[in-house]
Amino acid sequence: MDVTAPREALRRLAVKDGAPLSDHPQARGNLVSVRKSLRKGVVGVGVGALTVLLTGVPIGMVGVAAAAPPSPITPIQHVVVIFQENESFDHYFGTYPVAANTAGEDQFSAAVGTPSVTNLADTPGQGGTGTLLTNNPNGANPARLDPGANAAGVYNASLDAHGSNAGINSILTCSQNHNYTPEQNAFDGGLMDKFPASVGSTSAAPEPGEPACTANQNLDYYDGNTVTGYWNYAQHYAMSDNNFGTGFGPSTPGALNVISGNTGGVNIAVPSLAGNSGLEADGNGGFSDINDSDPYYDDCSSTSKSFGSGGQNIGDELNAAGLSWGFFEGGFTPTSAYSGPANGASNPYVQTSVTGRAVCGASHNIGAALGGTGSSGAQPYGVEGDYVQHHEPFQYYANTANPHHILPTGLGAIGTDTQSFSGGSYGSGTPEFNTANHQYDMSYFDQLVSAIGHGTEPASLLPAVSYLKAPAYEDEHPGYSDPIDGQKFVTQEINALEQTPDWASTAVIVTYDDSDGWYDQVWSGAQNGGQPQNPSHTAADTLTGASACGTATSPLASENGRCGFGPRLPFLLISPYAKTNFVDHDLQDQASVVNFIEYNWQLPGIAGSADRLLTNATTNFDIHSMFDFTPGATDIAGTTPFYLDPSTFQPTAAPIPEVPETQFPILFVVSGLVIFGGAVIVLGGRRFRHRGATR
Repeated sequence: MDVTAPREALRRLAVKDGAPLSDHPQARGNLVSVRKSLRKGVVGVGVGALTVLLTGVPIGMVGVAAAAPPSPITPIQHVVVIFQENESFDHYFGTYPVAANTAGEDQFSAAVGTPSVTNLADTPGQGGTGTLLTNNPNGANPARLDPGANAAGVYNASLDAHGSNAGINSILTCSQNHNYTPEQNAFDGGLMDKFPASVGSTSAAPEPGEPACTANQNLDYYDGNTVTGYWNYAQHYAMSDNNFGTGFGPSTPGALNVISGNTGGVNIAVPSLAGNSGLEADGNGGFSDINDSDPYYDDCSSTSKSFGSGGQNIGDELNAAGLSWGFFEGGFTPTSAYSGPANGASNPYVQTSVTGRAVCGASHNIGAALGGTGSSGAQPYGVEGDYVQHHEPFQYYANTANPHHILPTGLGAIGTDTQSFSGGSYGSGTPEFNTANHQYDMSYFDQLVSAIGHGTEPASLLPAVSYLKAPAYEDEHPGYSDPIDGQKFVTQEINALEQTPDWASTAVIVTYDDSDGWYDQVWSGAQNGGQPQNPSHTAADTLTGASACGTATSPLASENGRCGFGPRLPFLLISPYAKTNFVDHDLQDQASVVNFIEYNWQLPGIAGSADRLLTNATTNFDIHSMFDFTPGATDIAGTTPFYLDPSTFQPTAAPIPEVPETQFPILFVVSGLVIFGGAVIVLGGRRFRHRGATR
């Protein structure tokens, strides 16, 4: 067995000068957890389990030597990517920075000198008459989505005849069609004039008793009275108005692009590949993903529609460099733990034959921040499962997957618990899937950040790179989530990070996996220097022309033949080094996240990836204009925390709450048993409601 040691954890926890392990801060923090568990009646702690709880490292991994990881070449030591769901830029920033400020709603007033952005209110309308708000080429004009009165953060203060918030239809909207080919049809060769016809939703409303959605709602937009938090973050930090999906289509392609810049490299040896309609020939002799098939290496995935990737992702790059990292998703902790045989060379993972599969059954009420009561009660908006398999991109790759949803052994192991391999080393042997392997529930990130902020854990335990995925009801996906619940999640996570000593060296990126099909006016093909982005044209592609899809030479190696760039998406940079009240107009895409991580730690790059937009990536990076690292710079936000109230999303002097709410109960591992404590969970089957064609 070739054991790959969690190098940073070993280095942090090394016993120096003969001091006992329990004298070290991380060990003390886990010892507190043990003591609390014992006070709750937990008994019979085995020696092995106690060692794991104290150290965060399995016994067999202690003492393995490792080289020091590279230091960042900028002041940013921690990158946190909050990756939300399904919003276009114009849908959220269509009139930025001007809000209607209707009485009773959360108010927004822009700072003097706020720069303009390319949006609905800024662009001349059809024939140069008016703007896109009043003379739109889609046969109808965009309308403001009105959230209704919000009395001190209570959106259901004024109920209509159905027992719903008077503005609920403007908050809990239908999901639009956001499939690969229909989105290209909506672009209409760059005319951007077929959105209602191609991707507009006419499905039933997301709550009982309300009118059905109309296709023209696809054009509508929010302003600073609904997405108040994001507009306030844009005022204090930096935003982009020229950021795009690396390709077209729904969640999975976007999720793969934000960790690899590449939706190709699909593993054709995976048994469930046959007949998978979500895969297309990439024009290079392989396959690329264009749809929402589940990850093959996940017990909670569908066994009839899934695939695995044989490519690399940023996790592979970080592992090779010895840097800590993690992907944290709501609902990842199983409600029923895996009980099958151990994996390895003698029992490799085959999804369709797994026995004792882990079960992901946690769920929450849709519209929780709006007063949602589940499937019954005064406001029955339904219930949604927390964990969405195809939102977890690292589960598509064997090297970085945690198929059985194994829990981390302690806070000290988070970010460093790389799995071991049988019959070879990393990438060549058979994965044993015997650790959490960098894949965790959101609750572990919250526990870690809270412990660091309260001084019970050392600041160095925050991973170098963290991807955060909200539980479904807070991920902003129309049809089962909303911008209010989403902003609550985002503001709480940022408030908590700002209370840690790591904040001075942290960069938070808030961006999205796809546009949901919501209207946006900008086509990247009109500005990309005439360089095509697709070396082939397949049956699934309909957008053709300069800098789009076709057969011209010199393509960007974005997705192994897939059509891109796709729709324009929101992108916020929140960091002490972010320029304040700044709008970046440089071209960016989802792979720009990978690009920055690689630049910051001088990682080599990923084959077939769109992680290199710029000509000289060794001296610059895609989002460089949003930062200012000049010593003593006065145009940056600075280290003073900028807190937002997670109910009204207005600036506040004190963080509310002091720590983020726990999305899932705290877990204690004792003698091989999983003990749940500290919270109530909702169990049950998934309920998929009104989300249109795809998630």
